[in-house]
Amino acid sequence: MRKIAILFGGKSNENEISVLTGVFVLNLIDREKYLPVPVYIHTDGQMYTSPRMSDLGVFRKGDFSSFKRIFFDGGGMYAFNPAKTKVKFLGKIDGALNCCHGGLGEGGGISALMQLNEIPLASPGLTASGVFLDKTLTKLAAKALNIPVVEYIRVNERDYARRGRFLLKSIASRLKYPVVVKPAHLGSSIGVALAESEEEAEKAIRTAFLLDDRVIIERFVRGKRDINCAAYSLKGEIFVSEPEEASSGEKIYSFADKYLKPEGKGERQRGEADLPDGTREAIRSYTRTLYKRMNLKGIVRMDFLLSEGKIYLGEVNTVPGSLAYYLFCERVSDAKNLFSDLIDDAISSAAEGKKQLISTGILQTVPSGTKRGGVRP
Repeated sequence: MRKIAILFGGKSNENEISVLTGVFVLNLIDREKYLPVPVYIHTDGQMYTSPRMSDLGVFRKGDFSSFKRIFFDGGGMYAFNPAKTKVKFLGKIDGALNCCHGGLGEGGGISALMQLNEIPLASPGLTASGVFLDKTLTKLAAKALNIPVVEYIRVNERDYARRGRFLLKSIASRLKYPVVVKPAHLGSSIGVALAESEEEAEKAIRTAFLLDDRVIIERFVRGKRDINCAAYSLKGEIFVSEPEEASSGEKIYSFADKYLKPEGKGERQRGEADLPDGTREAIRSYTRTLYKRMNLKGIVRMDFLLSEGKIYLGEVNTVPGSLAYYLFCERVSDAKNLFSDLIDDAISSAAEGKKQLISTGILQTVPSGTKRGGVRP
């Protein structure tokens, strides 16, 4: 039976949200086809495994006593006991699914780790993951593909320390108030704030810099509708969901709205978006274009804003909450087959697309006794 690593957690502000997704997938994966291997990445960056990780209560209580520290090497997983300096081989990993939200987990770290170990990953690769974790780079990629985005200003922490006053004046002249202030690398609406004035913008920017080293300030879109659409691919064919409407109105969809309010209970309040055919197809076309041109894998969700007939790309989630199964499956149980298809496709694609490494032989041309390296450009 194939061993499939389910990676979740991470050195990220979204660690706990990732635990929800990871435990959900662990309990849903088809155990007649696969042996799921849970891999929890702690906020300190260390990786652990335990058969108890499919129980959300273990994480609620913070009872990690049964967790074994692990690492990957050569496509295998090893348990490591630092106190006894002992290493135990836990088996070869045949495939993996990334459930990490935010941080290096979503931003390419897991992709790189799996690629280095030649473990097929049913999730986006290194390059696209890194681009889409950064809201600024997301906008640049979208604009290059002729996909509209909301006007924005981005600023680094060091630049803000030197030229903060100038930036605040630029907000008023270029974007007009109100504006939306966001940490550039965070999701789940963490650190997002609506600023109605220069004073509020300054406060929001300073708060965002406590969480991130880059901040993005966007023009506020009045009367907006939040529309989401997702895509995945199997055997080279891209499947695009129907757009959903996550929320609408002047309100900013906050972290509390998503996860803390009693009526939400961690689930998004969703419904199929009532859209004109042209708008619906434009959103699906933008989603397909981004997915195809950025060479994405797995389930990826695109978040759009719609106002006065105009569509704007907001964010691209390469590891969406619950892996956005709800955009393709009427029932939770249907997601089992979808995840299986994605894992099988990743494994078969990796086998078909394996490339050779060649040796240039350049080291053999270096005279004996040479102590310095380096080559001429």
